[in-house]
Amino acid sequence: MKILSCVFVFIATLSTCLSASNVRLVLKFGDNVEDYIMFSPDMEQFTEEFSICSWVRKVRPAGNYLYWFHYATESSVSEIRMTDHGHSKMFNGPSLNKVDQLAITPCPWFHYCMSWSASSASADVYFNGTKVGSITTPPGRELATGGSLVLGQRQSEAGDIYTVNGGRPFGGELYKLNIFSKKLTAGEVSEMHRAGISSDVERKQGQYRQLKWENIIQQPRNGNVQLVNTDFAEDDRACQVKASLAYVEKQLANARQELNMMNAGKLLDQTQSELREAKIELEATRADLGQRLSQAQSELELTRIELEETELELEACFEEKSWSPWDILNHQCFFNSVLSEEKIASLNKVWERLESFKGVTVTKDLIAFLKDDDTGKDLCEV
Repeated sequence: MKILSCVFVFIATLSTCLSASNVRLVLKFGDNVEDYIMFSPDMEQFTEEFSICSWVRKVRPAGNYLYWFHYATESSVSEIRMTDHGHSKMFNGPSLNKVDQLAITPCPWFHYCMSWSASSASADVYFNGTKVGSITTPPGRELATGGSLVLGQRQSEAGDIYTVNGGRPFGGELYKLNIFSKKLTAGEVSEMHRAGISSDVERKQGQYRQLKWENIIQQPRNGNVQLVNTDFAEDDRACQVKASLAYVEKQLANARQELNMMNAGKLLDQTQSELREAKIELEATRADLGQRLSQAQSELELTRIELEETELELEACFEEKSWSPWDILNHQCFFNSVLSEEKIASLNKVWERLESFKGVTVTKDLIAFLKDDDTGKDLCEV
């Protein structure tokens, strides 16, 4: 019986682990100068070609040059730089500015890729799977190695954070940042975007995926940089509510200024009343989202506790020595008692009863049913 219970515990644990695999880990960056990730990856495999792809979310409404990716070397402080509003730069000179064209706003996730090779002497930049431009690089120029990679901030020089006027903190979110040792084609980049943020399509690149997301999130984090479980739908709604409130407040301020100039107090009162109602509705929506998020967190905590209890049961099961059918004689009904004909007959009756269930799968319900059956209940009485 006990070994069957161990099997049930193992199955339950496996099921819980598989369910947990749907959790998405996102890097959330604070908006202060000390909020970043800095490390020195091996860039040797990217000297002749590479592709940098990531899902990015702009959160801060203000500030243009907010850097989510900055690779710098001693000889080139801007070896690779990318901002959250559509500006990219390579090799300390050539750049691509698509700020006005892309008009990136806070909250929506977007897919961004830079794909370069020395042989083509160009880097193609993609936004949401579509090529938006190219950066021409010097012929024969290769990517410099031995540099420092910073996520979420700008470097003034390799290994030093830019701190003038509060630096250039990203303050946004990153997900599935990977660097590939090849120049991805337009079709491959488009496929990554079409598959969606929750897909694993980038794994199709196999050996070319050299600097992997799962390794990047293990790097030391400085300041307020958090690795969090994210429900993209819920998180997007919460972000939209926050952005809507900011928009309403901005519109209210603009309305006040215009109406003061027009000396139209009545219209101002009406506008303020409508905006207050809109703000109340938005606050109610935010409260509802907060309640749902709290409930989800409670459910996640209960699941974690159940998983820990299951793991303890599983460990206890497997810590026992190898099981033998004769272990039943250790039970108090048999141990230190005479093995009489009546006990043997009663035990045989139990196993004969089991014959009637030949071909039935052993489950918790079957075990519970057999325990409730009168057969064998007199084993300890004979």
